[in-house]
Amino acid sequence: IYDIQYTEEQGAYCYETAASGESVTVSGIVTHVKPGDYPNFFIQDPDEDLWSGIYVYDTSVNPSVGDELTVTATVNEYYSLTQLIDVTYSSTVSSGNNINPLSANAASIGIDCSFSGEQYESMLVGIQNVSFDSVDEFGNWTVSDDSGSTMVDDYYYDGDWPSINAGDTYDCLTGIVSYSYSEFKIYP
Repeated sequence: IYDIQYTEEQGAYCYETAASGESVTVSGIVTHVKPGDYPNFFIQDPDEDLWSGIYVYDTSVNPSVGDELTVTATVNEYYSLTQLIDVTYSSTVSSGNNINPLSANAASIGIDCSFSGEQYESMLVGIQNVSFDSVDEFGNWTVSDDSGSTMVDDYYYDGDWPSINAGDTYDCLTGIVSYSYSEFKIYP
């Protein structure tokens, strides 16, 4: 996954992979499955600290969180989100694996396109001492910790989305970092 995700070139948009269009085989542990009828999912290489998560946009595979998979698919960029599409092979290597969220801070993830935010794309992260600052017209939260701000979105959330008020705090927030509408966001 690292070999697909890592780039130092911002390019025309936001750090898009040079591997777009290539068929690749990767292995990783499923960190989140999108709820609903189209169970796309995220996988992460537990042996890497950064640049090691990727989104798999394919409904032919129906994994569970904690499954270790090997997947052959085509690399694709979707509005600067690197993903795998058109899975031609998948195999469950093992199940019940645990992957701990990578400790991050809000400023490293940020909101706007940045090299530091891109390192966390599609990875399971946790930020600590979170303060909820505001909610925009689309329901996205702006949150902060001692380092700065990032955003939170409910797109992949399974359950009842909590109501918040500016100034509410939580000890931690865990989720997948994704990129949409030109913004990095954590998806709990």
